[in-house]
Amino acid sequence: MSKLFASLALMVLSSAAPWAVGKDRAVAGTYDLLICKGPCSFAERGNVLRTAVIVLFDHTMNRKDLERIDSAYPSLRYDKPNACYILTYPNRKVSGATAWMLDRKTLSFTLVRSKDSWYSVRVERKGDLLSGVGNFWSAGVAPSSDFVPDTIVARRRGLADISACEAVVP
Repeated sequence: MSKLFASLALMVLSSAAPWAVGKDRAVAGTYDLLICKGPCSFAERGNVLRTAVIVLFDHTMNRKDLERIDSAYPSLRYDKPNACYILTYPNRKVSGATAWMLDRKTLSFTLVRSKDSWYSVRVERKGDLLSGVGNFWSAGVAPSSDFVPDTIVARRRGLADISACEAVVP
């Protein structure tokens, strides 16, 4: 009886694993991302604050790539990086690694972090497009009563390509 139970359990687990990976693989890719104050789109960029490229992988980044792109990544123990990005400010570019999570159609990840602050992104996936909100968080600082999150818009440009994150690496 225990062999039958073990066999059934193995079949269920092995059939569930490809479904879970397949679901994530549909999200994997390289995306152009706009961070805006107010409404924006790739056609209307009047409210764009910053731009970014984010590469979402269907696997954890290997240590060699992680050290090349983000040698200050906090911990591999708790937060396995499965994405990298380049964030463009008016006068500089910053590269980094992050971990993304998918909950139904909502994709969450962080950009630019320090010990006590980070930029959090939550977007809904609609085919090759992502749209949602982003906001900067600091430990011990509550948002003001008139706080309005940034608008995030992204579009998939192709397969996951780590070279898109290497443009600013020395």
